[in-house]
Amino acid sequence: FRPGLNSNTTMASPFAFDPFAAPAPPASSSGRAASASAAAPTSSSSAAPSSNPFDAFTPGPTPSVANADTNNNFPWQQSARAVMSNGSTVWKNASTLSSKSTPIKSPSSCSLHETTMKRIVPYDGPINTLETNWDPWLFAAASSSPQSLWRNNGNFMTYLIVSGNESCIVPGGVESFLKWNRSNGRGGGQQGRGVEDSLSQFDSSLSLNDGSVEDFDQANSNNVIDTATNTTATKRAPSSGGGLGFLKSGLKKAQGAIERSVTTMAIRADGGKNPDWVCASLHYRADQNGSGVNATMASGMGVQKLPGDVCLSRTEWIRLPSGSSGIDNGGGLAFTLPLSVPDFGFMEAAASGGEVGGGGVRLTVRLYIRSGAALLNMVKREYCVGECSVQYADVLRMASGVGKQQQTQQQSSINYSSSVNLPLTGGMLSEPISYSTGASSPPAAIKITATPRIKFNQPCTFGWSLTDPISTPPVTPLSWLKMFQLPLDQAYAFPILNHHQLLNAHQINQQRSSSNATLLMNETAVESTLTLPIATAVSRLLSSAAMQSQQIASMTAARTFRRESLRSYVIPPDDEFKGNAIASAAMKDGCADVAIGVVALVLIGEAGMGAAGGNGGAELGLDAFPTVRANLSFQRHDSIFEEPLANSFSLPLLDEVSGSSYINNPAAGLGPKEAVTTRFCPRILTGISNNDEDAALLPGIMGTKPNGKYVGNVRLEVLCGSYSNGTAQGSEITTLEGIVELEPHLEATQQQQGKIPVLCPAIDTNNGRRVGTFLLLVRVRTGTNSQTQIRDSVPDAKGGLISVVGLDTLAEEMGLFPSLDCSINSDATNATASGIRQRQVATMGSFITPGFLKQQAEQRTGDAAMLSERYDKYFHSVLSGVSPDVTTEDESDVPLFKRRTPRPFRPSNSRPDQLLAGLGFNVHVQAVSLSILQDGNAAIPAAVYHSVTHGAPADHARGFGGIKGTDSGENGARGGLRRLETKRLELAKEVDDNISGLINAVGEFFKMRAHTAAIRQQSGLKPSRHIPPNVQAVSYYRSRITASTQKLHSLTWDVAVRRGNCFSQALGIAVTSYLASLSDGGPGWRFANLWAKHGYLITFEGLLSAVGKELGMIEDASTAVEMLRMVSVVLVSDDSNNNDGSAGSTSRQRIPVPFSPFVKWVYLIYLTPNGSGSKTQYRLDVGLDPSYYQNRVPAPLKGGAAVRFFPVLFQMGVDIRQWGANTGRSVTTQIKDRAKGGNILSESTSKDAEDVETNGEFGVDLINDGDEEDDDDEAGGVPDNEILVQLNLEAIRKLNLYAHAINPAGAQSPLPTYDQSQAQPLPMHPYLVSLGDTIKSSAGKMDHGILDKAGTVVQRLGGGSTVFCKSGKDRTGMSCTFKQAQFTQRFMKKEANATLEDTHVAGEDVFSISTLNRIHGTRVPICEKNAGESKFAFNALQAKFMPPALVPPSITLASLLKKPET
Repeated sequence: FRPGLNSNTTMASPFAFDPFAAPAPPASSSGRAASASAAAPTSSSSAAPSSNPFDAFTPGPTPSVANADTNNNFPWQQSARAVMSNGSTVWKNASTLSSKSTPIKSPSSCSLHETTMKRIVPYDGPINTLETNWDPWLFAAASSSPQSLWRNNGNFMTYLIVSGNESCIVPGGVESFLKWNRSNGRGGGQQGRGVEDSLSQFDSSLSLNDGSVEDFDQANSNNVIDTATNTTATKRAPSSGGGLGFLKSGLKKAQGAIERSVTTMAIRADGGKNPDWVCASLHYRADQNGSGVNATMASGMGVQKLPGDVCLSRTEWIRLPSGSSGIDNGGGLAFTLPLSVPDFGFMEAAASGGEVGGGGVRLTVRLYIRSGAALLNMVKREYCVGECSVQYADVLRMASGVGKQQQTQQQSSINYSSSVNLPLTGGMLSEPISYSTGASSPPAAIKITATPRIKFNQPCTFGWSLTDPISTPPVTPLSWLKMFQLPLDQAYAFPILNHHQLLNAHQINQQRSSSNATLLMNETAVESTLTLPIATAVSRLLSSAAMQSQQIASMTAARTFRRESLRSYVIPPDDEFKGNAIASAAMKDGCADVAIGVVALVLIGEAGMGAAGGNGGAELGLDAFPTVRANLSFQRHDSIFEEPLANSFSLPLLDEVSGSSYINNPAAGLGPKEAVTTRFCPRILTGISNNDEDAALLPGIMGTKPNGKYVGNVRLEVLCGSYSNGTAQGSEITTLEGIVELEPHLEATQQQQGKIPVLCPAIDTNNGRRVGTFLLLVRVRTGTNSQTQIRDSVPDAKGGLISVVGLDTLAEEMGLFPSLDCSINSDATNATASGIRQRQVATMGSFITPGFLKQQAEQRTGDAAMLSERYDKYFHSVLSGVSPDVTTEDESDVPLFKRRTPRPFRPSNSRPDQLLAGLGFNVHVQAVSLSILQDGNAAIPAAVYHSVTHGAPADHARGFGGIKGTDSGENGARGGLRRLETKRLELAKEVDDNISGLINAVGEFFKMRAHTAAIRQQSGLKPSRHIPPNVQAVSYYRSRITASTQKLHSLTWDVAVRRGNCFSQALGIAVTSYLASLSDGGPGWRFANLWAKHGYLITFEGLLSAVGKELGMIEDASTAVEMLRMVSVVLVSDDSNNNDGSAGSTSRQRIPVPFSPFVKWVYLIYLTPNGSGSKTQYRLDVGLDPSYYQNRVPAPLKGGAAVRFFPVLFQMGVDIRQWGANTGRSVTTQIKDRAKGGNILSESTSKDAEDVETNGEFGVDLINDGDEEDDDDEAGGVPDNEILVQLNLEAIRKLNLYAHAINPAGAQSPLPTYDQSQAQPLPMHPYLVSLGDTIKSSAGKMDHGILDKAGTVVQRLGGGSTVFCKSGKDRTGMSCTFKQAQFTQRFMKKEANATLEDTHVAGEDVFSISTLNRIHGTRVPICEKNAGESKFAFNALQAKFMPPALVPPSITLASLLKKPET
């Protein structure tokens, strides 16, 4: 019950009071609690107050939130954005607000700018907004002493459920009212006009139909109450003369007569086809309350002058004579939307018994009627047909159950409801004789049922979730308000007749069975406490793994730089100084400085040289000697492929005699002349196994060098004619080659500055005979006392990011070097085909260039820094909710939807923000709790439905147009994870195919050289292990492998980062769903045993379209959902004695969960630190309050039980983009075709399109949902019309496996695993037959039935569900309201022995509830949280293409020509 009400107070008949009696004077106590207790109703005169809207009515306007100087700037005429820009306090940070939330001041000293938050928010339209939903609670939460204002655990407002008896149904509707109005002398004059015009203030915005707001009568807009004097201060327009004033008066009378005549004609023309509308509203009237109360009321509203009539709340408009709920209510009127009564407790102390209205706050309930005639649809003039009054103190008594028999059950955690019938005492309905046409009827009366408004579901009650933040502000509430936004809520009431099975099922008090009960549906949307801590835990893991990957890339780049020293240390031939510097650096790095000069080829014998196939020596100025073309290459000891040093240079060809004179060159005195020179820096290998550069010497090389140093060989090659005894024999071409081993010259030239002559035999490769000698000048140097360094080994790549996010590297598993993201595969030592293949590849050197590795190291350094910064900021933000010493950035002046500090709520337009990419955005736990109310009884919890709503778990920040470091146009690496990972497989196959081609080319070369090798062996020469660089097939495949491998590495890294971001978002959403399902009323207690055995079934219901960027989002989401299979959740007790496996975790590893009443921390463990790629597993420990763990956690989930996620994704596009994709053409093109005379759209849609084209903005906003500025049809690629069917088929196979696991139905055991569900399909489970048929027939269709049926099956199987679109606000809002309306209807229609899932409900009944949810519920404020505007980001044209069940009400739509902000 509410504080301030004496729990011991008893009443003979608690509701037998006269609501119109003058209240008794208040008690002498000045405190608010004492005043409320003293304001008990008394029985005296039943006469109505002397001033009412039907007798000498002097109307006043609905109050303006703006400054009093702009009285005509009414908030209901403004959009939510305009209200916000004029100082709406919703967007202000509580740290600033609290300092301004001073005690209530008198009007003379209080200004609007000082009162930054209002305690009373007037009704300004039917759409629920953040201001109306938050301001009263924000005031209390941000107060310097919130506990004094925060009553009943934050539920300090009250609902009045309103219904009317049959006499409240106005016979003849508006036409009857107009007749009554004229018959009572109100047909003309200002007095009569006052009834109509003043009440037209609350017009078009109150309707379920869209329309424009009428301008108000100027006289009414100036009629206000001065709160300082409680006198009417009517502003009069300056008069220019009596004659003119008389003329104006006459014109006004004539206008009124014309309007009434037109109204009557329109009603008669309609012929009753469209019933009239009726609604109820709650008002505060200044003339009914004292001056002190009025002054306090003005201060609570944040205005200086209080209007005479303040509309506080309204129900929905319903048709006469039946209600809108589709439920038999037994006759009369039944309003689904309750009236919301603000917390007037602070005003009770200001009441004075000596004044009119003294002794308490008096409220007025009215009934309004409006014509339903089609011709008057845009006018929406309203007429008050009756009213009654009630004391606020009595409302509190009814809501708190004071006076009921079960006094011992009065607790603040239990909600009560009580009703009272109030006869209408003013207006047409108070005079039944004036309109009655038959036998006497009971007086017109309304029944009001008071019950607390539940904004904060209390812990361990229906509607509460284990992920909800605490409902009571802590000692320092500002940190709470910096972390979370207040919950959003709305209730709906549905009458339940006596015979309904719900009454029997829930054992309603049989003594009251003659009284109808009410089913109260309470809808809430609450931010999750888990999203930020989970994202922090994942970011910590990703940051550590990325740093390890960065270290691996940097060390591998350095390793490859040293190994590929010929490419790394390139010495320029024309800059000796620079060359010496490079050589010096290379020698310090363990390389040799090799200088080679080739002088000539001297043939054996004295035959003429012209016949040898040589060319004249004129090219070199050597007229006396011929030349031949030669090649010079370097043979490495760790690769079978030679590196070119000099290609196709001219080499003098000499005989022995001429060679001697040429070599000595006595005339010049300069020694031998070099035909070509080259200088390079080969790596000196040692063959030591723990030296990472030397791990792969070619077979047979180890141990062949006495000094243990392996430098390599230089090979000379000459093509010339064949010889016999030095004489040319024909024109056949053969190859002469010579090989110089560099190791013997390493020490010989170490002490010399110049080159030394080296003679190398020239061998004919055809017969192995020596035919001459190559003369070279050689110098091989190393650094002084240089020794090859033994460097630290590269960290294990299995702890890097690639493996941590569950990726197999693909390339390294083929044996490719360098091993960037995979440790050496042990299979290479096996005699299997795979092992042999890996050993073959290992002899082929490096397939990645040092330049690429350097670029990869730089990219990984940047990404690792980004992830590290993300973790630091996330963790800092978490700590700000735990420690008062930690503060976050002040965003008090930043609108909510533009804030970027990490918080549990991430606005949807923050998608491009890389810092927030690990947080799921717009995550809310959407809960619907159903309870049964009956007079004088505590509310009986009946059912609860939880769903998590969110934006697509996708990496929007990285985009979908291409991959960093690759040419996306060339390799097609664009889109989301599903497409990118398919591209990875394609690249891996390309690499594999090229490796096969290279192995075959190498084999063919050695096969061709087999004869030569045999001859060399017979001649006693060493066999050749190398392949020349000019073998075309080998060169082709080597270049292809290098290009493909580098693309694969670049793509793999980008995919890894992308997977990490998407996984972080999806995990926070999944854990939120799991803990919500464990909450009271959820499936946890019924299905816990099955969860422990088979996993927690979680279904993601996507509403994205398979085209453009949203196709990329689908692809990201599908992989993120799949990754959840890697995670198992363990609930542990947060005490020092727990044995659940997390006792060894440190405080920094345990991420605290701020402001959660029972969830203390989370700890994410990477179970395979030694790595297993796609087999990676995680364990998430969730630390719970010990008492909650002991008493509220089901036994199967205790003791370290690991519950593994069983994730499933169903996807169906439901908007205009998907319609365009299904029809196979651009949406804009089709609309243009129709506008030009095609036959695609309906006539009305064509008209809309033509209107847009006429305004010059065709195609700009028609397909834009307000989420991205560059969101065009073609962004990100062409439509994929098959992916939806593929995803849904994959999903139903997984769901079928789960259904057979928990409820076998003919499937043979053992069942396949989750990963085998696609390859080993099972017979369709009976639960899924209808869903399967729908999926099979869904190709090319926009069939929302897939998501509907999938959600029903998951509910039957005890799983949890989430709903998402791109932003999680618009399409998601349509879907979740449909689901909760369907749940409510099923509950109300369910037979005694039936299940909810088997209960059939009519689509129109579901739609009627979902329409109310969409207008009055939590989803429009969620749009405002994300985009700053209380509208769904659809326009009228887009709505025409949506499935009927998801069509939004027109009043909630954005303008056709207006693009909402993101």
